[in-house]
Amino acid sequence: MADHGQLTLPFDDPFSVSDQPDLWTPRDIWVRFSQGMTGRFVEDRRIEFKSTKKINVDDFATYLSCFSNTPDGGVICFGVEDDGTLSGCSNLDATILNGIETCHLQRCPAARPEFKRVPISLGDRQDFLILVYTPYIGKLAETNKSEAWIRYGDTKHKMSEEEKRDFRATRNEVSFELEKAPYSYPSDFQESTIQDFCDKYREREKSKWSNEEILVDRHLLERTQTGYAPLNALVLLAAKDPARTIPGCRVRVQRFEGDREGSGETYQPIRDRFCEGSIVQVIQRAAAAIEEALHSVTWLNNDGKFVTTPEYPKWAWFEALVNACVHRSYSFSGTDTTVKIFSNRMEIESPGGFVPPVNEKTIYVMRASRNHHLMDAMRYLGYVQMAREGTRRIKESMAEYNLPEPVFRQEVLHGVVVRVILQNDHKVRSRSTDRDVAVFFGVDQWKLMQDHEIKIAAYAYRNETIQVSEAQRLTGRTWATSKKDLERLCRKGILVFVSGDYSRDPKAHYRLAKQEV
Repeated sequence: MADHGQLTLPFDDPFSVSDQPDLWTPRDIWVRFSQGMTGRFVEDRRIEFKSTKKINVDDFATYLSCFSNTPDGGVICFGVEDDGTLSGCSNLDATILNGIETCHLQRCPAARPEFKRVPISLGDRQDFLILVYTPYIGKLAETNKSEAWIRYGDTKHKMSEEEKRDFRATRNEVSFELEKAPYSYPSDFQESTIQDFCDKYREREKSKWSNEEILVDRHLLERTQTGYAPLNALVLLAAKDPARTIPGCRVRVQRFEGDREGSGETYQPIRDRFCEGSIVQVIQRAAAAIEEALHSVTWLNNDGKFVTTPEYPKWAWFEALVNACVHRSYSFSGTDTTVKIFSNRMEIESPGGFVPPVNEKTIYVMRASRNHHLMDAMRYLGYVQMAREGTRRIKESMAEYNLPEPVFRQEVLHGVVVRVILQNDHKVRSRSTDRDVAVFFGVDQWKLMQDHEIKIAAYAYRNETIQVSEAQRLTGRTWATSKKDLERLCRKGILVFVSGDYSRDPKAHYRLAKQEV
């Protein structure tokens, strides 16, 4: 019997008779891909092969941006060498595998990749490829370094700023704050915050509009056929749980003992607090955390008198905090706004770079806003001034404390950030805390004193003397009441009255009783 050999049948090929793989979309490739197809595809606009000998997640992020910005998207195939040889991914440990699947969260948040593993046989062992399908999203997708890429043929191209602007313009890209959010209005929102905002709007604009009319007019809410659709700006402003869709809506406040963070075992902040909620709540809670973390310092003012104040003027750090929360990029949703307090400085860091035309040199004279509608709403609530007025206030507040000018800097670390640095002149100013004062007077005595008495005693301790007018200004009580407060402290043996040369002599004052010894 003649041996006719083995027949080659159509179903032995990974493609059907009618298939034209050159016409497949990236989605088709991702869905239908198998080991037998690797030899039929070469790198082109649709697919990129990646070796697993060295995985670079920053490089991977550029491809996520690239395919997100390219019509039809694209596929990245891990486990294939540049020459098409299969090498597989079984050599990768769990940390690297997890890093591939979570890379976009930090390094290209706008990307929407899908992952799957394709089994392959390499000789006598089983292995797998990792296929990442990244769809085109119709708006600019940038990496955390504010870089945007696009695919041309088998190469990726880094867009210039002009190309990015053109990309946005030609696609009518909607800003993040104007995107519809998966929340229900009004049940998912804080009624008190919305009411406060609308009341202040009506008061300022002499309006009789309803709350919903105001929210629609200010681009916080959008009318639909069935009711209202909240936008991201309203979620940030007043949602009960904005972190559900915008995890970056929070501030981390840290205090370090020295002038560096340290790393590993030396990374030990003495305070570390996350402040969450809506923007209004975040700012309020972060401000309280900062005040709690700051020390009091004693220094000589321009009048030649020692004064005791916090390390930094409140208006300086509060304005920097508000600006960081309002002007940050919430597209980088996995990155926190941070406040780091060191022995010699405070750093307020917000994700996203300066918004042109604002930069380090024009910060005091130009203004621009990334989240215009959110900023507008916060202005009605009394938190925000226009950008250049806010930065001027920071500068002026620092000058009033005889402190160096603030530093505004854009940096690229794990992403583009704007950092505001407030320096505290710690080498000249001595720290003085309530603990120091309590030890001086005795803890038992200290516990028996009322709040206004503690303020008076602490002032006398730090300034050596105190007058009635100073006690009045310090406590907010009347002149007559303040005089009685001082006399009471004399009877308690805490203060001693030093009379002047004549009745009502302005040189008359009170000093610490213990100074007689």
